[in-house]
Amino acid sequence: MSEGGIRIEADREDVKKLMSKLKNLEKAPNHLKNAINRTATQALRMIKAGRGQGYTVKAGRFNADIQPIQRANAAHLDATIRSKGRPPTLKNFKTSMPKSGGKADVTKSGLKRLVTAAGGAAFIPSGGPASGLMAQRRTKKRLPIKVLYGNSVPKMVEQIWQGKHGGQGDLEAKAREKLHEEIQKEIAKLA
Repeated sequence: MSEGGIRIEADREDVKKLMSKLKNLEKAPNHLKNAINRTATQALRMIKAGRGQGYTVKAGRFNADIQPIQRANAAHLDATIRSKGRPPTLKNFKTSMPKSGGKADVTKSGLKRLVTAAGGAAFIPSGGPASGLMAQRRTKKRLPIKVLYGNSVPKMVEQIWQGKHGGQGDLEAKAREKLHEEIQKEIAKLA
């Protein structure tokens, strides 16, 4: 994972197997391209499923920050899944506002009370620039206040890809295995 993107490439061993099966080398890149693109599509599905299993962010907010897959072609045999975006405010996650102070659940680990070191609980201001957003006082004084944010979508994608959240384990190993299976399917089509 680099700079909000996940890159999927073929192993050299799989390329050698495919080349040995193909007598016409002009078609080899097309078969690899097909395998890589199918693997990238499956990886994106696993990432989106991981959002539902590991995070409470709304699906529309999450999907809006994931860009379409940069697909492989015969000249460039790699696919990239990219995400972008800034951290969303806590109103995009599961929150609760009892009288004792605000609670939030970003990673499906249960609602956690939001309290500062100074003892200030989270609240929703009724006016001003933070109106309708969950905020906290920075000190015991009335002002200044800070608006609270959750993880950005690129950070969520990274955590899901590494298997830290999402309940699916390490997706990189699964994507490699899936790519190997897809290349084997392409080889079987040729036989």
